[in-house]
Amino acid sequence: MNYTTAVFLINKNVRAIRAIYEADEGGKKAPRETFKTLDQDIVVGDFVIVESGTRHNMTLVKVVEVDVDVDFDSVLPMKWVVDVVDATGHAGVLAKEEQAIQAIKSAELRKKRDDLRAALILDQEALTALPLAAIGNAEPPTE
Repeated sequence: MNYTTAVFLINKNVRAIRAIYEADEGGKKAPRETFKTLDQDIVVGDFVIVESGTRHNMTLVKVVEVDVDVDFDSVLPMKWVVDVVDATGHAGVLAKEEQAIQAIKSAELRKKRDDLRAALILDQEALTALPLAAIGNAEPPTE
C-alpha cells in the first residue's frame, strides 16, 4: 500500500486533484500529477501551491481535474496542496499600474506636443512662408 494515500481511507473530506507544472503546448499534454487536499473549493483552472522537491519545497501548479480517483497501488508518493493562489489582489495592482503607465504616456505626449508647439511659435514667420501654409488659405484675388 502507498501510505501517502492512506489519508483517503481515514478522512472522507480529502480530495484528489490533478494538476500540471507546465502548460499544454502545441497539442501536447503536459504531464499530470495527482495531489491531495482538504480544500473543497478548489476548481479546474485554479493555481495552487503544492509540496515539491524544489523551490523551497513548494511550487505552483494549475489544476486540470478535480475529484479524481486515487490509485492506492501507485508507488509514487502523493503530495499535499499547500494553498490556493488568490491572484485577485495582484490583478488589481497590475490594473492600477497600467492606469499609471497610461497617465505617464499621456503626459509625455502632451509635453512633446507642447514643446513642439512652442518651437513652432518661435519659427512662425518661416513656417507661414512655406507653400504648405498657403493651401486653403489663399486670399481673394485683388482687382
